[in-house]
Amino acid sequence: VEAMHGASIVALTIYDMLKPVDKNVEISSIKLLQKKGGKSSFKIDTEGLSAHIVVCSDTISKGLGEDKSGKKIIEKLNAFGLKSELEVIPDEAEEIERIIKTAKADLLIFTGGTGVGPRDVTADTILPLLNTRLAGVEEQMRSYGQQRTPFAMLSRSIAGIIDNRIILALPGSLKGAEDGINAVFPHLCHVFQVLKGKRHD
Repeated sequence: VEAMHGASIVALTIYDMLKPVDKNVEISSIKLLQKKGGKSSFKIDTEGLSAHIVVCSDTISKGLGEDKSGKKIIEKLNAFGLKSELEVIPDEAEEIERIIKTAKADLLIFTGGTGVGPRDVTADTILPLLNTRLAGVEEQMRSYGQQRTPFAMLSRSIAGIIDNRIILALPGSLKGAEDGINAVFPHLCHVFQVLKGKRHD
């Protein structure tokens, strides 16, 4: 798309220069003959991968609110071919730790509890449990979010690995959770190939 946009600008510039010389000059067509590079060149295999989505919310766990973020995450992951299941828990460190210890999915994605409020315990609970922190993934999510809302700077989204599983902690808001997924998927799943010793080809 960027290349075609550039070609259009060049064609319009030449047209503007030649218009005084020949009033019949025209741009007939611009078409893409071959494409190489870009995100589409990095194929990610998600076959067989599963995800456990955890909504951390006192309100929703009590049946006093509707979950939208968890459902949106599942919708996004299903589009990438991941099998997903959803669970709702209160904002309690013990519940988060229980999920991390017992869930068998390849990806554990928590939504909610990543802000700076008194009940936002998700990030603080997960961080000391990580075997490896994926700082680049966190930076990508934050950068992506800040391009869309200034409030993204207040999020404490977490990304890391525990026992060869990817752990993500995303904002609880619908937009924040959706932005987090859009920022790093499906390419985040390449982690599983790297953990098996494969190269970044």
